[in-house]
Amino acid sequence: MSIFNKVRRLGLIGSRQPLQFPGFLAHRIGAERASRRAKAGAGYFSHYAGWHGNAGDVMIVHAQHALFASRFGETPWVNEDHKKLVRVEDVERINRDARAVVVGGGGLLLPDRHRPFPNVDSDWLWNIPLATLKRLRRPLLGFAIGYNRMEVQDDFFPSFRKHITETVERSAFFSVRNRGSLEKLSDYLPPTVADKIVIQPCPTNVMSLIRPDSWSAKRDPNVKAVVFVLFMGFKKLGIVEDRDQIRRIARQAKRMAANGWEIHIATHTVDELAALPAFVEERVMFSHRMMDMMSPADIVRYYRSKTLVIGMRGHGVMLPYGIGVPVMGIINHVKVRYFLEEVGLDELAVPLRDPNMEDRINELVTAFEQNRQAMYDRIDIGKQHLWRTTHTNMEALRPYCAN
Repeated sequence: MSIFNKVRRLGLIGSRQPLQFPGFLAHRIGAERASRRAKAGAGYFSHYAGWHGNAGDVMIVHAQHALFASRFGETPWVNEDHKKLVRVEDVERINRDARAVVVGGGGLLLPDRHRPFPNVDSDWLWNIPLATLKRLRRPLLGFAIGYNRMEVQDDFFPSFRKHITETVERSAFFSVRNRGSLEKLSDYLPPTVADKIVIQPCPTNVMSLIRPDSWSAKRDPNVKAVVFVLFMGFKKLGIVEDRDQIRRIARQAKRMAANGWEIHIATHTVDELAALPAFVEERVMFSHRMMDMMSPADIVRYYRSKTLVIGMRGHGVMLPYGIGVPVMGIINHVKVRYFLEEVGLDELAVPLRDPNMEDRINELVTAFEQNRQAMYDRIDIGKQHLWRTTHTNMEALRPYCAN
């Protein structure tokens, strides 16, 4: 995207979301400045993740930094650009100044095929050549990484097996966010290496336990507000969802509106804007927010006031769940199913192409309306299990992270 188009897009977004735009800019500028200050000093965490862009990735970083601070005290973070090639001089800086290297967040376990120049070093989104990786002397921590390859995508190149094996072997700690990711990743690893990997829930899954006062759902019994978090695929990879399938979701939203629900749409990336016309065509009255152009504080504020989220994106369900908002999944990406299975809500995952999808979603919504507390209890109990796992893992990280 050219500089002109970026400025034009920011202007359009600022005009559509005038109340949220200043907070977005302040957070973006503040995060960049804090990272530069940390990089000029020493004792920081070097973090390879998607710290801007996709709203889910932004929230992973925000929640992870808060989680580490709650356990180990405030420590500066350098938000490394995981899209750039990691060079020898980067590793030399890290070896000299950093406390540890944290890799996690930003759809990293995904075949890396959308660069102008192919990533022939790793074929996943941590683009570090093996020879450079072997120079790393600081503790390497793989934290809550998700396996993001869609079923319709090409498989990883053969070089991925060697690279991910070396990465896991060299890690002081390596975790994935659910059993689905563990099973898929293990297929690329020798059994003895796969045995090193542990489960660590994404920090967004336990947000209300990290900051109970400000990151917990309101759960107002007098509100009926549903958010649809849409997913249109990866345009840059040529994987785009069929508009007719999105219209089926729009018809379900219209059905809910007739039953008194407020309809909201949240888009986590610019690609999902292509889904909105389907709702207009079905004459659905809705409000829309672009999460990728909101600050973390405004994103949390938005979700915690809602009653229910029906999501197609991984963090379109993981984030509201972590705040304590009930979730359901419409599945056109395996990440949503992996998560709902992990937290024991697999019956709430409905395939997009199920011919009875609309009726099934409607049945689930009706059951939720009849007994909201039952769903609240399931979420709260499930999060306690995730929290215990997180506590165990944070203790294992203490030797590398504590001040």
